[in-house]
Amino acid sequence: MNRCKGFSLLEVLVAVAIIVIAFIPLVNMVSSSAVSTVKIGNYAKASGLLTKFLEEVKHVPFTRYQKNYEQLQGGEPVAVPAEFYPDTIASIEEMKQDKEFWIEATMKAAKNDFGQLVEIAFKAEVFWRERGNRSETSEPERSLRDFALIFNPETRF
Repeated sequence: MNRCKGFSLLEVLVAVAIIVIAFIPLVNMVSSSAVSTVKIGNYAKASGLLTKFLEEVKHVPFTRYQKNYEQLQGGEPVAVPAEFYPDTIASIEEMKQDKEFWIEATMKAAKNDFGQLVEIAFKAEVFWRERGNRSETSEPERSLRDFALIFNPETRF
């Protein structure tokens, strides 16, 4: 009897099919990991922007808020002027090459019994879309928000 040594075509096809079936979940896992990494990166960037914004506005002298913004005396939230956070705006502009982020921020003051500003509460929210830019409507808007209080060291309670 003369037997040929080696693998038949059927054996090779079955082996290839088993390998392909085994690798499909691995490919899906790598793909979903890449998407998760991008999402986590966007949240990290948004968190960095919020931190930068809040640190900038907290380091503006309290007297500057008192002198320039009489509308704070009313106790209603007002938009934070861009002049108080130029570094954050510069960072947002730098990021536009990769991902578009935008920030909405308000401030609200509280007065004591003597009519003096005692504290200012800042509320900020950073927005972005996972795909596309700000005007893209097919993608949901993602956001991250934070707040901070600054106190007037010269007031009585």
